[in-house]
Amino acid sequence: HMFTAGYDIRTREAYDATWAEFDTIVGFKYLKGMHINDSKPDLGSHVDRHDSLGKGKIGLDAFGFIMNDPRMDDIPLVLETIDETIWAQEIELLYGMEK
Repeated sequence: HMFTAGYDIRTREAYDATWAEFDTIVGFKYLKGMHINDSKPDLGSHVDRHDSLGKGKIGLDAFGFIMNDPRMDDIPLVLETIDETIWAQEIELLYGMEK
């Protein structure tokens, strides 16, 4: 929901700025889980419509940032994409992004 709420994570700079703002306002220590999906609507649309990874407006780079962010290591990341027939491939794609 962060993307459609207006928080950009598509570039490294935007990703870092968004999480810095989150940490200031909420506190990263309070993040206990996240669902992962691409977005059919645009940034800031306030409309929650999920898409498959890499098929929506967020794009794949953001998911690589998430998968390589050590702050995400100990929280559940739940895949919430729309096509269950490719969930296994999407999970493999995510793990393949880890450096």
